[in-house]
Amino acid sequence: MEQNSKNCGFEIKSQSVISLIFFVLFLFACGKQGETVEVNKPIEDFKVRVDRFADLEILRYRVSQFEELSLRQKKFVYFLSQAALSGRDILYDQNYKYNLIIRQTIHTIVEGYKGDRSTESWKQFITYAKRVWFSNGIHHHLSELERL
Repeated sequence: MEQNSKNCGFEIKSQSVISLIFFVLFLFACGKQGETVEVNKPIEDFKVRVDRFADLEILRYRVSQFEELSLRQKKFVYFLSQAALSGRDILYDQNYKYNLIIRQTIHTIVEGYKGDRSTESWKQFITYAKRVWFSNGIHHHLSELERL
């Protein structure tokens, strides 16, 4: 019984990822038909790698045809992103009952810290904070091991 409760969070995360993939495919399937797209068109000043910390790397992607979407489709994307942010709070709460409090505490410290932000201890704290934010809580994103 305990094993099933630990896997429940993973199943929800994988279902969310699969749903997001299908949504993106659906969104682009609704685009203009017969249109050619330049694949290797250079994009100025666009950085794919946003951040790297610990064993993680955060990437971003340019959606080149986003501006061509209708206003209705853009609103749909916006509301889905807002739903995803609400779902993130649910994931935090499901992973550990104090995760939301921990996330808010870390956010408050990062925003309001008045000390020296160039020290090694601050850099270590920021790495820890980013790992918590990335993993939706204090547990490792690939396992149930808790970070101390």
